[in-house]
Amino acid sequence: MPYLDHNATTPLHPAARKAWLEAADRFWANPSSLYGQATAARDLLADCRERLADLLGCSDPGRIVFTSGATAANNLVARHFSRSAPSDALALLSPLEHPAVDVSIRAAFPGRVHDTGVDAEGVVAPKALARALDGAGHRPIAVVSIMAASNESGVLQPWPELASLCRDRHISFHTDAAQWLGKLPAAGLASCDWLTGSGHKFGGPRGVGFLVVPAKTRFRGDLGGPQEDGQHAGTENLPGIAGMVAALEVRQRDLPTIAERGAAHRDAAIELLRERLPTARVVSGNAARLWNTLAILIHRADSRKLVAALDRAGIEASTGSACSSGAASAARVVAAIAPSLGIAPGAPVGMVRFSAGPDTSAADWQAAIHALAEAVIVSAGPSRPPRVDLR
Repeated sequence: MPYLDHNATTPLHPAARKAWLEAADRFWANPSSLYGQATAARDLLADCRERLADLLGCSDPGRIVFTSGATAANNLVARHFSRSAPSDALALLSPLEHPAVDVSIRAAFPGRVHDTGVDAEGVVAPKALARALDGAGHRPIAVVSIMAASNESGVLQPWPELASLCRDRHISFHTDAAQWLGKLPAAGLASCDWLTGSGHKFGGPRGVGFLVVPAKTRFRGDLGGPQEDGQHAGTENLPGIAGMVAALEVRQRDLPTIAERGAAHRDAAIELLRERLPTARVVSGNAARLWNTLAILIHRADSRKLVAALDRAGIEASTGSACSSGAASAARVVAAIAPSLGIAPGAPVGMVRFSAGPDTSAADWQAAIHALAEAVIVSAGPSRPPRVDLR
């Protein structure tokens, strides 16, 4: 059965499994204890931190805080700024942020979150961010948070330029790189002030992630213990951390071949989509995107019914983010880019997202498009022509 929901979670990579088992068997002691076996565990933890820092281009491994995932890391960022920023400070978000960022930041800054806006393809241009920053007037801006790559459409944000713009204005910049990591080069991501990632998005174990904090910044996201240099309480998930770092190392090593092959398979699938469903729309189709992601909008379609039909056909796909309902997931994407697609507000539009992995074949992609076309035609029924015009 072709699995095309890698943006939700990925199979455990053999290298991650090996590292996890070795750490669980040999380094099971608590790294915070004082005896010999604990010292060995602590040494492995330090080694993992240094290896991850090398992958991210982070000169100071002490900036890395291990967490239980990107959601936990994003919540730490939100809580930090809610405690440290002035009471009237604003936060700026793109309208397409993952719920892990959007919900946590809005809870931390009730009524004080401004939208950066996106262009016709769902990209936050540096000029648009500059306008949003200027539009804040004299109110302080605590943080700007813009994801590196969209979990929905795969669109890539110009995070180096956005981070530089914020740096010039002495404003903290955060990027959730959960979808970028393992699919594009990780080097340089640590140039962002705040960075979050999750192991299970690139072949690592579930329940482990990380946060990169600015150099010489001290914060306490949790109370309860001195772990992670006093920055995040709780005994570290050492096997998970070892597995996560091992998976990312392998993905980075194999990335050039994987990305080139994956982009070719995706582009061929788009050509087939145009033949089978000529009026379907590819979300952010004219922008730089992840090689593995294809989000498709279909007029008068029910996203969940289409995904169910794909499942019956042996294709595992999704309606969008696994962390929000299919309806809400598609609605946020459509609302942000609807004007550029000629979609009327409130128009009934369904979305299906295919997200591939390193081993997804051209045949898998082709099967997915054929199955989607059949599902759309069947759902149209005999009394309605199987058109999917969004205009």
